[in-house]
Amino acid sequence: MKTDQLERGLKTLAEPRAGDEHLRLAIRTTLGEQLHVRPKRSRRPRLVLGAAAVAAGTLGAAVVALVATGGSGGPSAANAAILAHAAHAITPPANIIVHVKETGALSDGTQVAAEWWQETNAPYSIRLIKGPVGGEVEVASDGTTSSQYDAGSNTIYRQPDSTSPTLVDPIETVRAALADGSAQVAGTVTIDGRSLYRIELPDGVVGYFDKTDYRPAYLDNPQRDGSVVRTRVLAYEELSLTPGNARLLSLTDQHPRAAVATGQAPAAAGRR
Repeated sequence: MKTDQLERGLKTLAEPRAGDEHLRLAIRTTLGEQLHVRPKRSRRPRLVLGAAAVAAGTLGAAVVALVATGGSGGPSAANAAILAHAAHAITPPANIIVHVKETGALSDGTQVAAEWWQETNAPYSIRLIKGPVGGEVEVASDGTTSSQYDAGSNTIYRQPDSTSPTLVDPIETVRAALADGSAQVAGTVTIDGRSLYRIELPDGVVGYFDKTDYRPAYLDNPQRDGSVVRTRVLAYEELSLTPGNARLLSLTDQHPRAAVATGQAPAAAGRR
């Protein structure tokens, strides 16, 4: 682990948490049981020093036991560190473009894919390609205009849209759960020969994170019919916000020979 990663992990663990008061009370109770008041007796100075050392040792043991077992009601120190690293790995900084690509299969065997590029600065411009493989829809938004590409007619349909772009996606769900502390580490698993951390979210989504860089490798997404769709994260990268990379956000830059029309795209438009 690099020094800056260790410092970030220690800073995260040192930040106030909702369970801190429970931890304090648990330590106080433990010390009260083990260091109950005894009648005063004459002791030589060297024995008083010894008693102080025992008290310090008992306090240390109580803290270690409570943290290691999650006695405060929160995750263990090791699991908290894993969650902190995972949250950091999928929380991009400003002034970049995040590129993510996922693939998976529905319960009926239909292959699906999603790939997007999104700026981390307001207005969070985005270009997204998503849907069944061979029938994906490609759209984009920059906070003032939304657009959709119709591959059949090679036309980009544009219309005014002042809604700030947002992305409803499993990775965003994972990020939110890691941020609010509701995610839980559920051990490690091996998928396709790769050892991964299993992190469970309260809404049923399960993320599998690389044990080296803490990036998501697979996501299990529960469906309304009770099935679970596993998607594989093929790419998760942070691109510098250069003029060249900014073109990845634009439909007109990606399809320079396409006609541009004003209005909503036809219902069947967008199939690739």
